[in-house]
Amino acid sequence: MREILEQVKENLERTFDQPGANDLTASIELLETAKDQYGDKGTLLQDMIRALAQANNAKNELELSGDISSSAAFGEAYNAVSQALSSYER
Repeated sequence: MREILEQVKENLERTFDQPGANDLTASIELLETAKDQYGDKGTLLQDMIRALAQANNAKNELELSGDISSSAAFGEAYNAVSQALSSYER
């Protein structure tokens, strides 16, 4: 599971750096599959999926204007992924 979360984190970082060239859809689908396979571990994975979906929706706005709300969506997704990674370290 940790490898999946690392992949998602890397994709999130790439998408933030180059929103027009990357997409979070594959990461969202990967997490949905992992949730079914490994269990939800509370609501952690579902919260992360929701945060990634919001960041994915904000990527065009981030690319065009780079405003604070689009950056905040990515920050929230990054925090969710980081929290999930630390949760799976225990």
